[in-house]
Amino acid sequence: MNDIKTLFPYASDAKLVTEDMCDINGHMNVAYYLEAYDIYSRALFEEIGYNKEYFDEGFSCFAIEDSLRYLKEFLLGEKIYPRFRIHDYNNKLIHIVGVLLNSDDELSSVSETIVAHVDMKTRRTVDMPETLINQTQKFTEDHSQFGDLNFELRLKIKK
Repeated sequence: MNDIKTLFPYASDAKLVTEDMCDINGHMNVAYYLEAYDIYSRALFEEIGYNKEYFDEGFSCFAIEDSLRYLKEFLLGEKIYPRFRIHDYNNKLIHIVGVLLNSDDELSSVSETIVAHVDMKTRRTVDMPETLINQTQKFTEDHSQFGDLNFELRLKIKK
């Protein structure tokens, strides 16, 4: 069985849990989990083709569904290690899975997000152009070669 880092080949820089990220319970507030997934997955989407130039052409992607699981706490001063993979896609949607690992490489949180390709003029979901489909397929194939996930996913994309 592959370790969790291998299963999620797209790594982002570590982030330190600061005091302003902690809630009354003394651990990282749930809002910062979502923020970490959102901010640290952006570079992956830019590599696929969802960059400023593409936005200037009138297209973008919107998150339309999320699933977050909290498995271990992050406390003040601990480091978060975000990692991602593209799990699935169709002509309009991409299913990205992210994990936050702790300093011991333990799975601390799982995020699944479905994003939709959007025409910004109509603000409606539309088919991705062939170039984005090809890039998404490449990333999905590259990421899946590292093995199957060793936990069940909650979100699905219809083919």
